[in-house]
Amino acid sequence: MTVLVDYMTNSLERKLRNYPHPYLTDSEVENLIDGTRDSRYSKVKRMLAQGKLLHIKRGLYCITDEIGYFKKPHPFELAQYIYGPSFISLESALSYHNLIPEAVYTTTSATGKRFKEIKTPLGHFSYQQVPLKDLYTEVALIKDNENTFFMAKPWRAICDYIYCHRKNWYSLDPLIKSLRINVENLPHLRHEEIQLLDEYYHQNRMSRFLKNIQKEIKR
Repeated sequence: MTVLVDYMTNSLERKLRNYPHPYLTDSEVENLIDGTRDSRYSKVKRMLAQGKLLHIKRGLYCITDEIGYFKKPHPFELAQYIYGPSFISLESALSYHNLIPEAVYTTTSATGKRFKEIKTPLGHFSYQQVPLKDLYTEVALIKDNENTFFMAKPWRAICDYIYCHRKNWYSLDPLIKSLRINVENLPHLRHEEIQLLDEYYHQNRMSRFLKNIQKEIKR
């Protein structure tokens, strides 16, 4: 049995040396090597002990440079593997769009599931709950070099922040004072965008914010 596990471990290691991304799930392990569930788990467990895999959460691992894989996982891409369906939003998205000056050390996401905070060896991840229906309204698929992730557009990220933190904001003033948003970098808020976001949140507080902001922004 030990010989079989060693053979399977070496086989998996060889396949992971040129793996297309630094993440590995239990289902991917099943596709990469044959054997029983217990034998595959023994192989993964051995590679974890050897430092060749890093445990992120149950069923999710990161390939380390111990087997020659040197690409550092991007937290935005990793966030969606950890807990989903989700996409980058709130502070992380506002920083990505150069709207706030502060560095963001927690990767913040919006999800259709319940609120969750997860600490991993690769960083701290926070997930705020938003309406599940039409979850990806005003969300873009970003391809950044070899990384792919879903990112809230600027106004969606702002609205998610207001919605999730239950802010009663109806003007630009609190955006400037509380979030320190650079108004000059704000994109034009299109009428179609207002309609989509208004229908998505379906909440009076968000409707008032969107309508007041549209009146206030002059472009």
